[in-house]
Amino acid sequence: MRNMLKILAVSMLLLVPIFHVQSAFAKEIAVLLPVTGPLTPYEKAELTKQTVDGLSVKFELKHGEEVDLVVKQAFQEESKKQDCDETNCYRRIAARYHAEKIVAMRVVMVKAGHYLAALQIYDVMTGEMTVSQKRECKDCSFEVLKALCKELASQASKV
Repeated sequence: MRNMLKILAVSMLLLVPIFHVQSAFAKEIAVLLPVTGPLTPYEKAELTKQTVDGLSVKFELKHGEEVDLVVKQAFQEESKKQDCDETNCYRRIAARYHAEKIVAMRVVMVKAGHYLAALQIYDVMTGEMTVSQKRECKDCSFEVLKALCKELASQASKV
């Protein structure tokens, strides 16, 4: 019986490092805000997919309809305050999903066929923007814009 307890104790000690190694490779949780810009619902969904694909190497991303509703509610409630603050909205959203980061992909149409895509990552713990990348796309088709958003996201996941 005593030998069994020793074997059990030793095997437990050997397993502890394995659990620590697994947690060292865990992805950070991030919330992807709804993609914004002069886009149709289909285009927003496609750009969201591209952004998720590009960032999924580094982050476990929370996104979708439920997140969109939580984001909308947080900003609506914050806007009612006299001292409205975007940072407070980010904190509330992150707390809801136990996230460390908030990710925003924004598309601005400069003129027909000319877009500016911007990806920002906000660190909730430090209160700082850790990534802010912008890319311009002239004579831009939607397929090129999709590739651009994925590229921005992929580059951000390497930072």
